[in-house]
Amino acid sequence: MFKRFLPKEPKFFKLLAEISDYAFDACKILNEMLDHSENLNEYAAKIHVIENKCDEITHTVKNELNESFITPIDREDIFALVNALDDIVDTIDTISNRWRIYKIKSPLKFGPQLASILLSQTELLSSAIKTMQDNYKDALNKLVSIRNLETEGDVVFRDAITDLFDTEKDVLELIKKKEILEIIEKAVDRCQWATLVIEGALIKNI
Repeated sequence: MFKRFLPKEPKFFKLLAEISDYAFDACKILNEMLDHSENLNEYAAKIHVIENKCDEITHTVKNELNESFITPIDREDIFALVNALDDIVDTIDTISNRWRIYKIKSPLKFGPQLASILLSQTELLSSAIKTMQDNYKDALNKLVSIRNLETEGDVVFRDAITDLFDTEKDVLELIKKKEILEIIEKAVDRCQWATLVIEGALIKNI
């Protein structure tokens, strides 16, 4: 039923799908980066290239909104969603830069686990956006999974901070690690925010 009421012009969904794919790609690189201590500059540079591409898509979407009389979903939902996706990539870019600059001396416990949760969220987001035109129920199910992952991320984050203050004796390292963990957790939260935007758009058009 959802697809029946949509205009034929698919450009907005294509652009949203493209930026969601970039978010997933950036997260895959981030997960590799957290697992390796070498080539940090190369990893960070790759993520930053993706971040720039997402900025370009965001700009394109905003221009298209200004020039389009009819949009497939409410223009404010398109605007909110592209910004939400861009924010996720911006946050991933920030994580990679902090990791590159701080040069953490010892493994970041729970960091890879949090990043893995973020990876699963971005994969589900990308899939949800691609299916929202044709199968809104499937998209809604994916949004629920993303929110469940956010809850899981909250638990991991609390465990990570508790363990960090219990075990890290180097104050400077503690500050660095705490900040990186907080930014990863922020990215997880931003994925949840994106689900709320998608869900609102779907409910309006069921």
